[in-house]
Amino acid sequence: MSQDPSATVEKLFGELGVADKVTRVAPNIWALQKGSAVVQVVAAPEFVVATSKLIDRLPEKNKEQFLAGLLQANQSMLGAFFTLENDGSVRVNQVLPIGWLQAAELGFVVGNVANQADAWDDKLRAYL
Repeated sequence: MSQDPSATVEKLFGELGVADKVTRVAPNIWALQKGSAVVQVVAAPEFVVATSKLIDRLPEKNKEQFLAGLLQANQSMLGAFFTLENDGSVRVNQVLPIGWLQAAELGFVVGNVANQADAWDDKLRAYL
């Protein structure tokens, strides 16, 4: 596989047969609509991240309970996990090392993040 992470991800999108469904939004970032989720794939020198924004801000009430629920949910998300971003948004992410990434793994990560986003976006918005 190529040493260039962006070239690796591009190659894997081709192997997955989704290259025509992926939009390149930056030299190392792609977006893919999957269900109600927009999943971004970010290629870094050491890893690939699939990520999807779920909500733009935390709820005004019961923040601690809300965040505790996210942490608890992380246990059952097949390697995906929630993050609270600096801007207050909540994302679901999954990370894999680039060195051994293959098409099947990239497909799983993107699919898992999309499935988790579909499962959680409405639930989280209900708190707002």
